Order: sequence, then structure tokens, then C-alpha cells
Amino acid sequence: MVNHDSTGDVMRKLMVPFIVMFLLWGSSCSFFQKSAKEVYVSGRIEGDETDVGTKVPGRVVKVFVDEGDDVRKGQILAVLDSKDILAKVAQAEAALKAAEKAAQAKKEEVEVYRKRLKALVDKKRSLKGQLDFQYQIETEKTAIAVKNVSLAAEALKKARAVYDKAKADYERFKRLYEKKIIPRSEFDRAKMAFEVAEADFESARENLSNARKSVRIARAGLEIVKSKYNDVCSLQNEIDALRATVKAKEKEYLAYLDRVKQAEAVVREAKAHLSDTVIKAPVNGTITVKYINVGEVVPAGFRLFSVVNMDKLYLKGYVPERQIGLIHLRQPAYVEVDAYPGKRFPAYVSYIAQKAEFTPKEVQTKEERVKEVFAVKLRLKSNPDRVLKPGMPADGYIEIGK
Repeated sequence: MVNHDSTGDVMRKLMVPFIVMFLLWGSSCSFFQKSAKEVYVSGRIEGDETDVGTKVPGRVVKVFVDEGDDVRKGQILAVLDSKDILAKVAQAEAALKAAEKAAQAKKEEVEVYRKRLKALVDKKRSLKGQLDFQYQIETEKTAIAVKNVSLAAEALKKARAVYDKAKADYERFKRLYEKKIIPRSEFDRAKMAFEVAEADFESARENLSNARKSVRIARAGLEIVKSKYNDVCSLQNEIDALRATVKAKEKEYLAYLDRVKQAEAVVREAKAHLSDTVIKAPVNGTITVKYINVGEVVPAGFRLFSVVNMDKLYLKGYVPERQIGLIHLRQPAYVEVDAYPGKRFPAYVSYIAQKAEFTPKEVQTKEERVKEVFAVKLRLKSNPDRVLKPGMPADGYIEIGK
């Protein structure tokens, strides 16, 4: 005989799990959305973390901040020992001064050679100007002397003709006088005319001789001036040689300037390394992690601090593939955290992944896991009193009904 009461108890016990499963299944629609007008996103509060490292190795001598401290961009966070780098800076500066001194000496040497070159060029210009003037004068003298020779030769030719006629007349009148054909007075006139013509002839010959002598003197003077042009050529040769020397000295000076630039680069590099011993905040934010203490020796590239801007936080979570079409950038949203129940923090969609991925194992959602999701970020519009902290679990709701 069957005990109906016992059977009823068994059936009730068997129905309890199914009822629980039904209730859970009925409420599962809220896992990814709080209402029909919202897409639910579960995740954690995060911020853009900036690591502050060191470019140079050294011992930490000072630390000015601790975890939780707010810092401003450019604020000094820590200082490393800089004795070795200071020595390198002093050495580099000394090398720079030596290079500058050597370059200045070479510059002065170049100036000396330039002055010599200028003096030679001026001397050559002056000498050539004088010789050109003298040459012009001697050329004109020679031309005049040659012309005077022509005139003297023409005058001698005429004087010879007068002389020859006067001589013939004198000899004819002399014979006539000796024969008592003409009176003495006519003979005396012929004789006087002959003597005058003879004197004029001798004078004309002397003038021609003097004129020819003047030509020789003028041409000699011209040759002397021409020979002095050799001095100009010699000066030009000196100028060419000195100009080549100046170019060589200028090239040497440029090489010295290159050494100065190299020394300046070494100084800049040493000073840059010196400035690298002073660790400054690269951004505004809050020190979330301090990895160093005074006295520790850190290598180059070591991470010293982590800084997060607490005013620019966001919720990072994942949206199922079937819901990704409901959201877009700048879409309104809000965030809730367990620490402040009932308080909504305004946000907006600032990032939507372009590629789907499998749900990360560490992500816990209110719905059973799905195969593929898209990462999204809900950027918080503000963080009043900085109550939200990186790492806080949070729930986000993207408003799709507006």
C-alpha cells in the first residue's frame, strides 16, 4: 500500500530545485541589462596609469611623495645621487672651454692672415693704379716724341732744300763777283742767305737728332713702366698663395668650430643626465604605487612610481556580441559601485573595441558566460571628492532609450 503523504513529500522535495531554477531563469534577463532601456556592463574602475621611471642609474637620496599623494605635472618626486654626473658635467664644460679657446685662437690667426691678404690686395691695387697712370703718361710722351721726329724730319727736308738753293746761289754769285760781273753787295746778300740757310739746316738736323733722342728716352721710360708690371704679377702670385693659406686656415677654423659643437653636445648630454637625476611627475595625478625608498640603488629604466589621474577614471567591461549594435560612442551612461549604494556617477561611452574576443576568465557577470564579447569603456564625467578608486568593482548602465 502506497503512503500518499510520503509520496507528496518526495514530490515536493523534487520540485524545489526546479522552482529555484525557474526563478533564477526568470531573473536572468537582468544580467546584462537593468531595464529594457539600458545595456548592463560589469567591470572595474580603472585609470590611465603612467609609470615614472629613471633614465639613469643611481642611489635614491630623497623621496618627496608617498602613495596616495596628489602631484602636479613637473613636481619633483625623488632625487638620485648625482656626484658622478656632476663630475662628468664639470669635465665636459672644461673640455668645452678648451675647445672654445682653441677655436678663438684659430679665429684670430685667420684674421691675421686675412689682414695680410687685404694689405697685399691694396698694395697691388695701388701699384697697378700708379703704373697704369705712368704707362699712360709714357705712352703719350712716346707718341709726342714720334710725332716730333716726323715734324723735325719734314723741317730738315725743307731746310735742306733752302740750304741747297742758297749754296748754289752763293757759289754762282761768287763766280760772278770774282769776274766783276756783279757788285759786292749782291754777292754779300747771297753769302748771307747761304750762311742763314746753312745755320737753319744745321739747326734742323740737330732738332731731328734731339727728337729721335726724345723718342728713345720715351720708349725707355715706357719699357721701365712695363717692367714694373712684373712687380704687380709678383704681388698677384703672393696674393694667390696667401689666399690659399687663408682658405686652409678658415677650413681649420671650421674644424675647430665642429669640435666646439661636439663639446657643447657632450655638455648638453651630461646636463641632461644630471636633470634626469631629478625625477618629476610627467602628468597630474595621484601616486598609486611607490616602488623605491631612500638608499636603494636603481638601474636605468627602473620604474619608481605609478601615477593615475583620479579625475579621469573609467569603467572597463564587456558587452555581449548580440548587444554591441545598441551602443555607440558618446552615448550617455552611469556607473554604480557597492561602496556607495544608490548613487549614480554620470559617464559616457568613450571606447568600443573594433574586434570581438572571448570573455576573459576573470570577468564575472550576472548572466552565464557568452562566447564572444566586445570591450567597452565608460568614461566618468567626474569623480566627486575622488571617492572612486582604481580597482573598485562597478556596474555600468548604458542608456539606449534616449
